[in-house]
Amino acid sequence: MDTETRFNLVSQNLQEIITRDELRNLLETKDTPRGYVGFEPSGMMHAGTGLVVGKKMRDYADAGFHFIIFLADWHGWINNKMGGDMENIRAAGEYFKDCFTALGLPEGKVEYLWTSDLVDGKEYWEKVVRVMKATSLKRILRAMPIMGRSADSIDVESAWALYPALQTSDIFQMRLDVAAAGMDQRKVHMLAREVAPKLGYTPPVCLHSPLLPSLQDATIEGSFDEDENINKSIKGKMS
Repeated sequence: MDTETRFNLVSQNLQEIITRDELRNLLETKDTPRGYVGFEPSGMMHAGTGLVVGKKMRDYADAGFHFIIFLADWHGWINNKMGGDMENIRAAGEYFKDCFTALGLPEGKVEYLWTSDLVDGKEYWEKVVRVMKATSLKRILRAMPIMGRSADSIDVESAWALYPALQTSDIFQMRLDVAAAGMDQRKVHMLAREVAPKLGYTPPVCLHSPLLPSLQDATIEGSFDEDENINKSIKGKMS
């Protein structure tokens, strides 16, 4: 598959690419770029996950990516998903694997990894500390809406401040060229791009899919992004 065909396959139906020139250069210089999408195992799979993100992950794999579906069990634990019960979170992650396999993404076409596969090593936690030292607490807190938590939340668990640093460290630990997600994850991807040069990494190319809104009016209150259009999209998704 030539570069232009790969570029068109990767870029189709995305809302945002940061940046298009970096993506094109990556495809010209690497036959098998490393990319990922991360998911908190948190219950029944949302239609947008299967219809939008599932289709894009097949595109990435077909374009020659070594693509990782990252089952973020520790992130779900921090975010109190499935009642904060790790056993239930792991069960939900296995269900996600079954769903993605049914969507044409079996083991072999993609790689499945868990946060638990990364956290046992000193090297991972060193990255987490280095990320947190390379940025401010204010910047970390600005990224908290990636958890589905409003930026103006009053009751904030101190563990939540770890979440953006973990997600940024995941990108570096897995040696990723590309971070893909919905637009709701944009803030943490920008954080990764900001700190990457400080820590000696190449900033990841970021591929952002549109969010499918709720069929009802947005019912979630709070601010999730300074851009009002993105804020409305995230509130619609969360409703």
